Amino acid sequence: MPLHGARAAALLAWVNSTKVSTDPVNDLSQLQDCNVFIRIINKIHRSEEGESVLEQPLPERISFIRGFLQKHCKHKSAAENLVSAQDLLGGEELALAKVAVLLLYHTSMSCKSPGDWNEFDYKTQVELASILKFVLDNEESLNENLETFLQRKAPLPSPSTSSSSSEEHSPLLSLPHKREVRFLELTKIASSSGANNMLPGPPSSPMGDVMQTPQFQLRRLKKQLAVERENRDELEVELSENRKLITEKEAQITMMQQRIDRLALLNEKQAADQQEPKEMEELREKNE
Repeated sequence: MPLHGARAAALLAWVNSTKVSTDPVNDLSQLQDCNVFIRIINKIHRSEEGESVLEQPLPERISFIRGFLQKHCKHKSAAENLVSAQDLLGGEELALAKVAVLLLYHTSMSCKSPGDWNEFDYKTQVELASILKFVLDNEESLNENLETFLQRKAPLPSPSTSSSSSEEHSPLLSLPHKREVRFLELTKIASSSGANNMLPGPPSSPMGDVMQTPQFQLRRLKKQLAVERENRDELEVELSENRKLITEKEAQITMMQQRIDRLALLNEKQAADQQEPKEMEELREKNE
């Protein structure tokens, strides 16, 4: 089954927005060497950890990407089942789309401001927001549901009233209507007065709508907490290793000090032994 066209296009738009490739990516098949994914990972973490991987064969590049997804995206099936190494080796578009989805999700969790997504047009944001919302709702069952989500077609609208039907055919009202239906269940973490709600304003950002929900904010905080715990554990391991090293150094210092003390005593004894014959010789000369 082919991929959902609008969702695939939105993923490609996001990949291009990362600006890690000099040439625009117009098709998922252009990602099959996995170099763009590795550069995105490097950009997310502001490191050059993957630079050396870019020069390695494709299986090693795929292993690096799957290891990153398993470590940072925290999905139970991300490395073993959700993203198949064999499918990536074969350049299957569905597998490439899965990697793009998980990297998009990870990037959104690291994104500081919803305004960072304003560079995308409204329709692209709608698709990106639907992808993000789907992952949030299906974190524990992505292995069963993600393929279907990426392949299925969007359900056709079923007009129930003449007014809703006329709105669908109105080019001026079509976008707000779509946003209202798609994000009806989302509750923003924001408050505004009734008077402000009545004032007309520019359309809100679909990605911003998702990122301001309690569900997203809670997931982001949990992710940040997990990262801080991981950092703490790494620091504790480092501290334990340093303490062990200090103990070893202290033992070496103690042994060296004991050796110095023994050598000092030996030196004093040798000096005393040399002094005694000299004193005896002086006494003998006086007696004579």
